[in-house]
Amino acid sequence: MPGNRFFIDSCIFLGAVIKDENTRACKSFISRIHNEVYIGYISPFVSGEMINSILYADNIRPMIKSEILHAVVDMLISTKLENFVPSNNDMTVYSELRETDSRISESDLMHVICAKILKIPLVTTDDRMLSSRVLKGHVEIVSPADVLLI
Repeated sequence: MPGNRFFIDSCIFLGAVIKDENTRACKSFISRIHNEVYIGYISPFVSGEMINSILYADNIRPMIKSEILHAVVDMLISTKLENFVPSNNDMTVYSELRETDSRISESDLMHVICAKILKIPLVTTDDRMLSSRVLKGHVEIVSPADVLLI
């Protein structure tokens, strides 16, 4: 892996706030970014996906959606992240990758594209991306638990 730099999928932040089997690894990974052990990158695509996921989630009770949204925003503010905005020229990578794996959503593909442009691994808990051999031919895709073992 190229050093300690990682592009972070929205599910890592959501996994730290919404308890599931990845919560411990997500929290630990984010704390290492906060403590400057790792350098974390996100993009406007990640921020938008997080907000959309919270606001339109069927599995989150409406009364706590704003609490979760505030917790995620507070985490983004307090965590020392780099915000990456791809240029128009960078987006030519989209043409290269858009049809590589039809199981991957367009929003997740944007995360893969950003990681490829930055030439850094993508950290995610998304099983489809973690198991996509085709995408892994273009970008290193790892789980937070895998990163913590390094």
